[in-house]
Amino acid sequence: MALLKSGIFWLVLSSSLVFLFSAGPNRKKAYKEHYEGSLLYTEGHIKRANQKFKRAYQILPDNFYFALAYGLSEGRLGNPQNGLEVIQQANRLLKRGMEDYYYKQAIGDFMAGMVYAYNQDYDAAFRQIQSALTSLPDSTDLKSIMLNNLGYLQLLNQSKNQHETSDTPAHLHLREHDLEAAHLFFQKALEQDPDNGTAYYNYKMLSDTLGLSLEFNPPSSEAKQRAQTDQPTFLYMDEHIRRTLELDQYQELVFMVDVSGSMVAEQVLCMADDRFGVMKTLSRKIVAELPEHIQLGIGTIGGDCPDAPAKWKPSGTIDKKELDTDLRFLIPDGTTPLLTRLLSSPELFSDSTQSKKSIFLISDGANTCRESGLDICAFAEELAQRGITVNVLTFLNSSLNNTSAFSEYICLADNTNGKVIYMDNLRCYFETFDFDLTSSCQLTIPKFEKSYCWGQHIETLWMFSPEG
Repeated sequence: MALLKSGIFWLVLSSSLVFLFSAGPNRKKAYKEHYEGSLLYTEGHIKRANQKFKRAYQILPDNFYFALAYGLSEGRLGNPQNGLEVIQQANRLLKRGMEDYYYKQAIGDFMAGMVYAYNQDYDAAFRQIQSALTSLPDSTDLKSIMLNNLGYLQLLNQSKNQHETSDTPAHLHLREHDLEAAHLFFQKALEQDPDNGTAYYNYKMLSDTLGLSLEFNPPSSEAKQRAQTDQPTFLYMDEHIRRTLELDQYQELVFMVDVSGSMVAEQVLCMADDRFGVMKTLSRKIVAELPEHIQLGIGTIGGDCPDAPAKWKPSGTIDKKELDTDLRFLIPDGTTPLLTRLLSSPELFSDSTQSKKSIFLISDGANTCRESGLDICAFAEELAQRGITVNVLTFLNSSLNNTSAFSEYICLADNTNGKVIYMDNLRCYFETFDFDLTSSCQLTIPKFEKSYCWGQHIETLWMFSPEG
């Protein structure tokens, strides 16, 4: 009866929220533009990506990541002044005391450095990225990217060494100490992330040139994938998800699982099971490894829009054994009324302002219930105000075909300080969606060759074209 009354309360409240969250900018459209722009950018379609980023930024100019993406793409297209101005506006959105203040400050400085780098102001770029590295909290992958780019900038900052002869076009000279200084940065990048393929390429090129033995092996991403997929069960996959989404940090954790028909219609080929079976197996393994102090709950996304959920148990009302049983005996049903369930989801948590809370959303589709035009991304801000983080695991590939679903996932995660991870169904390999494009900003050093401009007896002089 209490839950019924609670459900009625949230039904009435959600009706009143429709008007509130339907007004204002179309937030989901902004996330759709940003998502499509991110895919285009990583594929090298910078001009088309820039147009997408601009539209997202125009809709939500106060979104930090939208501003960074637009500013970065402006710089990449040769508009450094506008790019830097937009990034500076993004940095002004940051306020001390924000949970991720220092991380975002470092990202902003890094993106400004990349604008300088793309426009060949290597000295300014070096100083900007060095500043970003200094202020960056622990983040080994991002530190690796920054160190790699510092090595690139160290090598290419040779404006005083430009030279031209009658038989050799304009080129820049590199001396042995230039290569050694850059090599050290690439080495440090690999110490932070041994699987940084760009850093390894740069490191190996300079090691071979300098006659140095290799201290690092080629990137082991394929080996990591084999370590996951060669096992007869999901031996490491659940641990990877739990660690990436940092699920252990929460005091209240509600599994919001998609039980719609599409979950049984599609196969996870690398595991010879459908998405529904994989979801249940992974979820049960994660539950088994969670710390005992976490108050657990469950909600299902299925049926039709007006239907009551098959499972709806608030955090703290079930233990790990009961949750395992609930997950084990789930059955597929209906569509994906994601927004309808999210509107009622606050009732699954306590009213405590001291408790860290998270929805762990596992799904393979976009919302199917319109709720009178309510913007799902606007409601994400309501969840954030209630201290509820949304972390997402999806079986969908990050592609333009899945734009609608990913637009919802990333707006839910972005507005609540969560993360989105998606699964490669062929290799059973998980990727984290890159909100800030940093992984697309790796710099590869140009090819260079021996130079004898100073005489045949000089063996430690190299040259490269300033055009790369």
